[in-house]
Amino acid sequence: MDQQKIISRYNITLELLKQIDLKNKPAVLKKGESFIDYGEKTQRIGILISGLLYSTYIADSGTEWVSRFFFPPNNFIVSNHRSFYLGKNSSEAIRSYEDSELIFIEKEEFKYLLDHHPKFERTVRILAEESYIQAMERIHSFQSLNAEQRIRKFFEEYPELGKKLQRQHIASYLGIHRNILTRFLYKI
Repeated sequence: MDQQKIISRYNITLELLKQIDLKNKPAVLKKGESFIDYGEKTQRIGILISGLLYSTYIADSGTEWVSRFFFPPNNFIVSNHRSFYLGKNSSEAIRSYEDSELIFIEKEEFKYLLDHHPKFERTVRILAEESYIQAMERIHSFQSLNAEQRIRKFFEEYPELGKKLQRQHIASYLGIHRNILTRFLYKI
């Protein structure tokens, strides 16, 4: 997606939230602190103002994998959607990779905003559609690209993120072994 469009959508969302009288003011999640833990019911959504969070899940083999990174302006809605919308226990943990500032919106307030603020509802719908597209693109890359192509794509799309993250987290996100990533990085 066009980076200008992403930045614009992020700024529009932050401006819209400034116009709405939210219960919670921005708060800082320190590095390593959890937004949500495994097995917890998600009762809030986060709007990431600054910083970096990541989501993990545990595979049947017991291996923990990184499934998503949350960072503004690209992916700034912090949530385990399955748990939040369906009321299920979270199969993911979301933690702060670095000190991060978020606006927390509780589930009841979120529902109220959707029902009473058409601009908010429209913005959430558009962000959900874009999130779906990103998820489908990620699935397609796993199905159609080899490890080297996925690595190249990641660093082309997220060069700043590539500089911040530890190799094992990038490798986990890409579904490859860290040694494969390291070997490729040494080649380039």
